[in-house]
Amino acid sequence: MQGYDRAAARAHILRAIDRREHRAFAHELEDLVREAIELDLAFMVESGAVDANGWCGENCYDDDEAFEYILDGLVEKHGYDEETAVRLGAFVDDYMDAQQDYMESAGLLEWE
Repeated sequence: MQGYDRAAARAHILRAIDRREHRAFAHELEDLVREAIELDLAFMVESGAVDANGWCGENCYDDDEAFEYILDGLVEKHGYDEETAVRLGAFVDDYMDAQQDYMESAGLLEWE
């Protein structure tokens, strides 16, 4: 995505996420945020919300589909069981709120 700074986004998201609510992932929280960002950006391209050059695509970003894409990708990568996947869903929900906040603050998000 044009203008998206992965390092700034990661720092913003890590500050925004309440680590106390995600103690089960404390030892890997930074990796999970990095991986969630990469999955999110991949989803944007695959869904057509962003084109291959990082510009605004023809489709709208679907929050629900993005949530499932990110959650499924993280569960698959880490091999989490069903119980852990449920807790991870809470993390992904918080990630998405923080990601949206970062994108708004960076001027990367347009509302129709």
